[in-house]
Amino acid sequence: MWVRPNVGPATMRSIQELIEQYPDEWLAIDVKAETGGRPKAGELVYHAKDRDEVWRKTKGKKRLYIVFAGPALKEGYAAAF
Repeated sequence: MWVRPNVGPATMRSIQELIEQYPDEWLAIDVKAETGGRPKAGELVYHAKDRDEVWRKTKGKKRLYIVFAGPALKEGYAAAF
């Protein structure tokens, strides 16, 4: 059994609720519900400000949805593809 060190008891919540609760953090979510192939709800497994910490703590775990709960780019930055 994997211990969830920095989150409370596992409860299923919408992805949007989790993103709003942990702004500007990386979230590892065990997806429990999808709509059209997109994650809609799940259990928060781990969260941290540091992306690498989330990846280290969840390495080798079952399939997880890893998402950043913040803007893709900081204000004043631009991206070109």
